[in-house]
Amino acid sequence: MRGNGNGSNGTPVADRVVKSVQEMQAWYAAEFERRLAALHEILNAQLQTQIQEVQNASRQPTPTATPAVVMVADASTAEKLLEEIKRTEEVAHKCASEMERMVADDAVNLGLLLQMRNHQIEVKAYLRGLRFSMDGASPATPANPLPNAT
Repeated sequence: MRGNGNGSNGTPVADRVVKSVQEMQAWYAAEFERRLAALHEILNAQLQTQIQEVQNASRQPTPTATPAVVMVADASTAEKLLEEIKRTEEVAHKCASEMERMVADDAVNLGLLLQMRNHQIEVKAYLRGLRFSMDGASPATPANPLPNAT
């Protein structure tokens, strides 16, 4: 005999189900927050390391060009390098803003976030290579030809 739908302890079955779902939601929310905080700490540590590396690199004097460094033959090549540096800086800025948006969005898959982080690191490495090419190519070229570049 089912009667009024009450369970063995006198509470309606629907109330117990709702309570169980709410408890699971609270647990998943707490677990998600814990994992997100751990990811935030990892990404912050990586970012601080990279910032420190850039600061240390900017403090070191630029070495003079050696015979192993390929020299820029003409102004058009230097101009192309500057255009590529500018384009790559724009990509790096877009990548950084996208990373900030993704970290703030709880719905973003962790794998996608890590892929974006990898892409950001690759873009920054490419940019450093371009700047090195520019610096090694012309002693008169400043270490950072474009201001506010990362």
